[in-house]
Amino acid sequence: MAFSISGASWVFGSNAGSVKQVSYPNIRALSVLRHPNARELLAVRIFGQAGDGLLQTALATFVLFSPQRESDPRKIALAFAILLLPYSVIAPFVGVFIDRWSRRTILVRANILRVITMFAIAAVITGHSASSLLAILVLISLGVNRFVQAALSASLPHVVDGDDLVPANALFPTLGTTAASFAAALGIASQKVFSNSDTVNAALVVLGALFAGLASLTAQRITPKNVLGPHIVESAMRDELRNAIAGLLAGFRFMLRSGRALSSMVAVAFQRWAFGALTVHALLLSRNSWHTDTTADQAVLDFGLCAGAAALGAFTAAVLSTFLLSDRSNGGEEKSTKYPRKQTHLIAAMTLATATSVAITIVGYRVGTLTAVCGAAAALGFAGQLLKINADTTIQRTIDDAHRGRVFSIFDMMINVALVLGITTYALVDVLRENVNLGATYSVVLLSCSTGLSVFLLRKYRAQV
Repeated sequence: MAFSISGASWVFGSNAGSVKQVSYPNIRALSVLRHPNARELLAVRIFGQAGDGLLQTALATFVLFSPQRESDPRKIALAFAILLLPYSVIAPFVGVFIDRWSRRTILVRANILRVITMFAIAAVITGHSASSLLAILVLISLGVNRFVQAALSASLPHVVDGDDLVPANALFPTLGTTAASFAAALGIASQKVFSNSDTVNAALVVLGALFAGLASLTAQRITPKNVLGPHIVESAMRDELRNAIAGLLAGFRFMLRSGRALSSMVAVAFQRWAFGALTVHALLLSRNSWHTDTTADQAVLDFGLCAGAAALGAFTAAVLSTFLLSDRSNGGEEKSTKYPRKQTHLIAAMTLATATSVAITIVGYRVGTLTAVCGAAAALGFAGQLLKINADTTIQRTIDDAHRGRVFSIFDMMINVALVLGITTYALVDVLRENVNLGATYSVVLLSCSTGLSVFLLRKYRAQV
C-alpha cells in the first residue's frame, strides 16, 4: 500500500536462455534475473513505480491531508472517479496499441511524457492551486503510468521463459510495489522533517519525475529493439484507430474464451472493490477520528501505516509464492503436468488467504482502531497479491501474444472500475459509513465472492493435475 489507487497498495493501488531443469527451492525467483533484459525490465518497473509512489504521496497530502482542505467523503469519491474512470474507459483501446506498437518504444516515450507532466504538476502545486488544471495533469500522468504497467505485463513473457514465468510474476510486481512503498515512506518522512507544505510536495513530485526519467533511460538499454514484441509489422495510426473497436472485441472474445483467465480476473476485481471501501474507511478514520484537522501531519503518518501494512502483506505473499512455485519436482517431469501443479499451490494459498481476510476485515471494521485497520489492510494486501499473481500468470499462459496486451488493458479497466465502485459507494452511501455493521457486511460479501471464485479455480486445477 503506499498510498496506491491501483489496488495492491494505497500508493495513490525475459527470454532467459534455455537451461536444463534444476531444483532451486530457495533462489528460484531470483534466477529469473539471469538474463540481462529481465534485469532491465525489472529496473524500468522499479524506477517507474518509485516515481509514482512519490507523486501519489505528494498528491495525497496536498489534496486529502492539508489542514486547509476538508476531507469531505463526496469530494474524495469525486477525486478518485476523476482520476480513474476516464482511463478505465480508454484502457481497452490502449491495449490495441500495446499489441501493435513496439513495447520497448512505449516504455521509453511514455516515461518521457510522465517526466513532462510531473514537472508541470510540481509547478501547479507550487502555485498552491488544487485546480482543474491539476486534475487534468494528474489524469494524464496516472493514465500514462497505467499504459506503462500494461506494456510491462505484456512484455514479461518475452524476457522470461515459461518455466520462470510464475516466479517472475511473483517477483517483478512485488518489487515494483515495494519500491513505490519505500518512495512513499521517503515522502512521508520528508514531510515530517520539513513540514507538510506545498513546496515540499512539489519537490517530491520533481524527485518522482527524475525516477521516471531513469525508467526511460533504462528502457533504452533493452536490446534488440523488438525483443519485447509484438512481433508483427507496425501499421499507420489511421489504420490502428480504424481497427480499435475490432481489436477490443477480439480481446473480449479471447478473454471470455478462457474461463480460467476470466474467473481469475473477476476474483481480483471483487477484492479490489472491497479494498476501495477499506481505503475510504481508513482515510476518514485517520483524518477525522484518530486525529483532528490540526494534526494533519499525524493523520498522514497513520494512513501511511495502514498503507505500509498492506504493502507488507503483499510483500509477504510474494515471498511465500516463491516457495510455493519453486521447482522441487523431478527434472524429467513433463511441463504440461508441472506447471498446473505449481500454480495449484498458489491457488490453494490464495483461497485460504481470501477466506481468512473475510474474518480479519470484520474485526478491522468493528474494532476501528489503528491496529485493527492495519491488520485488515495487511490481510487484504496479502490476499490481493496472490490473486493478482495468479491472474497475471493465467492471462500470460492462456492468451496468445497477439491479444495479450488488450486483455491486460481490459484487466486494468476491471481493477480500476472495481476500485472506484468500492470508493464511491462507501463514500457516498451514508449508511455504509455510519453503520459499522453494514459497512463490514458490504466488504464481507465482496470478499466472499472472491473466495468463491478462488475455490472454483482450485477445483479446476486440482482436476487437471
